[in-house]
Amino acid sequence: MRYYSFKKTSVATVTIFFLIIFAHYLGMLKFIETKVQNTFSSTIKYFSAQTTNVTPNINIAEFNNKIDILSAKNKLLEQENFDLRNQLNFKSKNKYNILTASIIAKNLEATDRVIVIDKGLIDGVRVDQPVIYGDGILIGKIFKTEDTLSFARILSDNQSKVAATILNSDHSLGVIEGGFGLSVKMTFIPRNENIMIGDQIITSGLEMNLPRGLVIGKVAAIENEAYQPFQSAIIDAPVDYEKINLIGIILQ
Repeated sequence: MRYYSFKKTSVATVTIFFLIIFAHYLGMLKFIETKVQNTFSSTIKYFSAQTTNVTPNINIAEFNNKIDILSAKNKLLEQENFDLRNQLNFKSKNKYNILTASIIAKNLEATDRVIVIDKGLIDGVRVDQPVIYGDGILIGKIFKTEDTLSFARILSDNQSKVAATILNSDHSLGVIEGGFGLSVKMTFIPRNENIMIGDQIITSGLEMNLPRGLVIGKVAAIENEAYQPFQSAIIDAPVDYEKINLIGIILQ
């Protein structure tokens, strides 16, 4: 009896299947098929739209610009950290009261090589105080102060003059002068004293407010004219003055 019932059901199922196929070929199911297809298509579009909304709308050019800006800021911070570490290292080895400051403007014309610093009278800045970079490199001196600003001539300024000494066998003395913004020279070196290319030059300590031992540079070339009582030397500075942004001022 069960076998007969199963056989009857199978025959009915096969019959219905063939009727559906027959109706499909005759186009009798076109309306139903269209409805099902439209419903299925709408469902796919809905889920596709939801997926699209989840994906962030990123402007590639804008994203790359932000990456470039962050990279530039990171490099600037790295340079400032490097400068600060050198300055702290110099301060730890000496007993100077050093005020850290930033250069906020520069006038780098042929004769006037002036920097504007974001510290002034209220911070203890005074005229003739030395301006240094990193681990005790002298780059200039303060010549004018205001309440919140100060102005310094860097060594290549035409009006800059600093007492210096060469670390040679004669401990030659002389004056560091700017060469129209193009170079730094040491003048008034006694002609009979022996100087060589590569000799180190430091501040002599013979000038008020300017301690001995600040680094100025090295002898790059020697000018020794016949029948002149003095010789001079072109100085190779250890830093590019135009690229400095973070400095220190040695206070009194």
